[in-house]
Amino acid sequence: MHIFTRYVVCVGGESPTYKRIADDGDRMSVLDLLIGASVGQRVVVVGTLVLYGYLAVRRPSTARAAAERGAKTLGTLTTLVLAALLLASAIGRLLPRDAVAGLIGGAAGVPGVVLAGLVGGTLPGGPYAVYPIIAEVADSGAGLAAVLALLVGYGGIGLLRIPYGLVFFEERIVAARVAIGVVVTVAFAAVIAVVIGA
Repeated sequence: MHIFTRYVVCVGGESPTYKRIADDGDRMSVLDLLIGASVGQRVVVVGTLVLYGYLAVRRPSTARAAAERGAKTLGTLTTLVLAALLLASAIGRLLPRDAVAGLIGGAAGVPGVVLAGLVGGTLPGGPYAVYPIIAEVADSGAGLAAVLALLVGYGGIGLLRIPYGLVFFEERIVAARVAIGVVVTVAFAAVIAVVIGA
């Protein structure tokens, strides 16, 4: 299972593709493990340390309360995140590469990318559960445009967020959000498939 990895875009052949890379093979340095292997991860970790350092000096009670709340949230999510990563790894091994490539790979064209976006809108869970699944789908043969469409569909449509929306908003607001999400996802998927190739 590749948890600590990154992607790079590789241009070759007819359309851009991407591949998974990891520093030093699949092994990480201690520094990468502590503050992250990518620039984005390091910005978050170092930013958090700086913020908590400031709070510890200027507002110690706030720092303590925030740290306790964060630790409590981590405790409740740890098993869920671990299960999501293991589930994503299993899904990646079970997905037939040829079938994925045929449905949403480079040869599937615009319809395949649009389908990927709509499928992304049905994926359940938070990013900690969905992103590993999308990464495994990518490893199973999905094209770059399809992966982007999956991510946009997941963020824009979010069918499984409808019950939460209905708790706070009127039905017409929730329906409008979903409709806009579908339109944006389909439009984005069609455009990105044409621009960078399916």
